[in-house]
Amino acid sequence: MALSGIELPVMQWDGENLKENWRRFKQHVELMFSGPLRSKNEAEKCSYLLIWVGQKGRDIYNTWSDISETNRGKLKTYYDRFEKHVNPKANPVFARYKFHNKIQGPTEPVEEFTTELQLLAQDCEFHDQNEMVRDRIVFGTNSNKVREKLIMEGAELTLEKAIQIARTYEKPKPNSKACLLKTRKKAFT
Repeated sequence: MALSGIELPVMQWDGENLKENWRRFKQHVELMFSGPLRSKNEAEKCSYLLIWVGQKGRDIYNTWSDISETNRGKLKTYYDRFEKHVNPKANPVFARYKFHNKIQGPTEPVEEFTTELQLLAQDCEFHDQNEMVRDRIVFGTNSNKVREKLIMEGAELTLEKAIQIARTYEKPKPNSKACLLKTRKKAFT
């Protein structure tokens, strides 16, 4: 089966967040296996996985001397072992440190900021994750107007509402500004 024109999964072993890199990689792999490679048998899918994990992934694979021949042909075996490798023992204190220090960059879009907060919160073991992300948006936004509006909402502020308000106040992109000016010009002519 030709896979030309289809973006192939590539595992990023050198990234800052190995766990997240694995999650994204595995999601891409599963889409390939349920899409263009769905007709392949499980052993063939294992081979594809070993190609896509790259040399570092194959080096990790080569350390698995305790896997039986039967399990070497099972995709779940590979997923479980790689997940064990990329998910070291949880350190919620460090995860919370990273979460509480996240602030929105000067040009960082609201979507990226809120998505990053939600991803960081996953490892924090918060009792109420949505509430913590909501509060971090208030403390970490790069806009004083947004912060003021969020604080004014008080107890009624939910995560969804905080994201909606932040989106509303986000500065328009240069192209949308030009489009707005053209629309205004047409309205007055």
